[in-house]
Amino acid sequence: MINYRRALYLFVLFGLLSNIQLDAHTDDDVYDFLRAGKECYNKGLLNEAALEFENVLIIDKTNFQARIWLAQVYIDKKDIVNARKLLTEASMQAPDHPKVKELQKLIGESGMPVKPDLVDPVIAETIGGIASSTKHRKYGLVIPEDKVNEENLEKKLLISTREVFSEKTAVTQKLDNSRKETREFDKKFFDETSRNPLSPVFDAYKYHGLNQALDKYFELLMKDPTIASKDDRGLIDEGNKIYSLRYAEDPKDIDNRYYYGILQYINGLYAEADEILKPFRTNPGKYATSVIPYLNRLDKWREQENMRLAALKYEEEQRLAKEAEAKAKAEAEENDIWAKVKQKGREANKDKNSDLATVDKKDAEALHNDGYKLYKKGKLDEAIAKFNDALSKDGNNPEIHYHMALAWMDKGLGGDIAAYDKAIASYQKVISIAPDSKLAKDANTMINDIRQTKLSLGEMK
Repeated sequence: MINYRRALYLFVLFGLLSNIQLDAHTDDDVYDFLRAGKECYNKGLLNEAALEFENVLIIDKTNFQARIWLAQVYIDKKDIVNARKLLTEASMQAPDHPKVKELQKLIGESGMPVKPDLVDPVIAETIGGIASSTKHRKYGLVIPEDKVNEENLEKKLLISTREVFSEKTAVTQKLDNSRKETREFDKKFFDETSRNPLSPVFDAYKYHGLNQALDKYFELLMKDPTIASKDDRGLIDEGNKIYSLRYAEDPKDIDNRYYYGILQYINGLYAEADEILKPFRTNPGKYATSVIPYLNRLDKWREQENMRLAALKYEEEQRLAKEAEAKAKAEAEENDIWAKVKQKGREANKDKNSDLATVDKKDAEALHNDGYKLYKKGKLDEAIAKFNDALSKDGNNPEIHYHMALAWMDKGLGGDIAAYDKAIASYQKVISIAPDSKLAKDANTMINDIRQTKLSLGEMK
């Protein structure tokens, strides 16, 4: 019998190839899956919990809570590889989030974000066969509407957006439903009592309502960021559900904007929080005291994010520069410029090398040719050894010194910073042997390039 999930996945692939648009699911589905995932996790049903959280990520690839919970599930299952991938993505969203740091510490991560090895949740779930009992689920395997033209996940992690509600009547109906669910949440919330760092938050909710409970939570979070990893009894989930609707209904309302913006910060959606809270930078109003610490945190995050993007840009520029250099070398070999350099080198050093025996010159030339062939193949260490042997027989040959310098320079480009000094020494030998030659001019240019490279790397003062 064909596996249900695998068959459904094949159907999805067919849909992608034929540009069939699949039905999208709503924010309510996200909340349902999150709640179901947490319930399964608390019961020890790790496979079922993983399925719930993966479905959230299929609907909303930027959902921070689902990514963190799924990472926790993988850690409990001793699947460190997948846990590390999820935490890498989470660290790009919220590098200083306490829960990210806590889980990274469990698996020995440093907490520094790196470029992730992205994994499509649909493919990962299909291959892994996690929780194959899909037919018993209320929704089955959910597929997002934008699956056909999925954008790069890293870009979505940096600049995320929320779907805007187009029909006000539908929003109002959802808002009424959410208020009814809030009353049910209240009853469950009040039945639970426990003394912990969030007790003032729970008391505020019990006696004054959601807004004052969130105010107290926001206040405590600034004093002690680790409370973000504590059990809030569903308070933040409830706040997300209420204020996502209120903000969509009236984004100009200062209260809706404030609470929704801070909640997005707590959810790890820093880019979205930064955009929502932007008006408070010029006119914080009654929220001046409480919102400024969050704006400061977002400024710090934005600075780090800009540095990370600059590093990626520099890495790409270096890659392109190396490709251009390789192309230039190939063209130079095709034009046989080295044949001309050899001839000039022999003429400039004819008198200086007159005392060398003919056999030594022939041996040196043979070793030199062997070394240059190795150099062109990228076998730098072997090429350097051949050049040294050639110089032992013809030590005043500027061409050999020049090629030796090229080999050392390439080792420097490969990460061996000390090799740059050896390359400079070889180039200077060329200049001293044949100061008026083209090789000497090229050597001087190369020395200047190396010094500029070392300056950019901070190797020279």
